[in-house]
Amino acid sequence: LLQLITASATDILGAAAGSLLLTVDDGSGDLEFRVAVGGSGENLIGSRLAAGVGLVGEVAATGDAVIVNDVSNDPRWGGELRHSLFHTSAVLAVPLISQNKVVGVLEVLNKRNGAPFTVDDLDLLTAFAGQAAVAIENARLFQMTDLQLSERVGELETLERIDVELNRSLDLAKVAEIT
Repeated sequence: LLQLITASATDILGAAAGSLLLTVDDGSGDLEFRVAVGGSGENLIGSRLAAGVGLVGEVAATGDAVIVNDVSNDPRWGGELRHSLFHTSAVLAVPLISQNKVVGVLEVLNKRNGAPFTVDDLDLLTAFAGQAAVAIENARLFQMTDLQLSERVGELETLERIDVELNRSLDLAKVAEIT
């Protein structure tokens, strides 16, 4: 799902690359690179950015989208992709908001045709990110429900084994031991 969201956003906006970062569930507010398409950002997958660091950190902290068409002159640019061969000149980053909470950031880098990102691009990516955030949250909830269901099935299987063992014996001492 995350790969599809990032690839679709990159294609829709005609961007050369894109990435999707999700907030880490440890309460730190840090962001973790989960997907990178285009460019050479695959080596960043799994790496973390501290809360509030760089453009994407600002987007996550404030919940406001950002357009920067010249990152070399923007002090907020932390060079998230500094360790790659990909040269970033322009960034459009929007928050992924679900239930009034920022759950991540979706960013696209450099238009393929060299044009700057516009407010229309921002509006389009913001609308797309809204739907993506809902899909991500639904996937998380489904995963949690599936895990809880698996745990419950395990509990029921254990109870069934105990029931079988208890029914095998009429000896009160053996039943107490099994229980």
